[in-house]
Amino acid sequence: MASDHMMRASDLDRDAVVATLRDAYTAGRLTLEEFDERMTAAYASRTWGELRKLTEDLPAQPVLGSDVPGRHLPAPILPTHPPRANGSPPPPPARHRRRPVALFPLVALWVLLALATRTTHEVVGPTLILVMALFFVSLARRR
Repeated sequence: MASDHMMRASDLDRDAVVATLRDAYTAGRLTLEEFDERMTAAYASRTWGELRKLTEDLPAQPVLGSDVPGRHLPAPILPTHPPRANGSPPPPPARHRRRPVALFPLVALWVLLALATRTTHEVVGPTLILVMALFFVSLARRR
């Protein structure tokens, strides 16, 4: 592979360097004049070597070549949870679980009312209204 001083920079590389410079300026590591100088130089840079020179004294380094196909970039650092006092790993993150709507009591109530009145047409209307009301209440609880 060619050295950094020979590898041509892309617009994405220049943007990555400018983002790193912007972060350094916001953190107080660069003055406004330094930021302006380096940003102008970044947009005028032609190679990775020129871009790396602009950030070599900063703690964070931009990732160059993210648009190059087949290039293996470092894996992102994922946040880790501190281990427990007993050394066991932390529990998996809690997932939101839906509570199932208890339909059995509604069906049982419908059957009892149907048996008590010996007709179903008098029970169907109020049961549907009750089921719809419970459905909307369960939707409101999820939000």
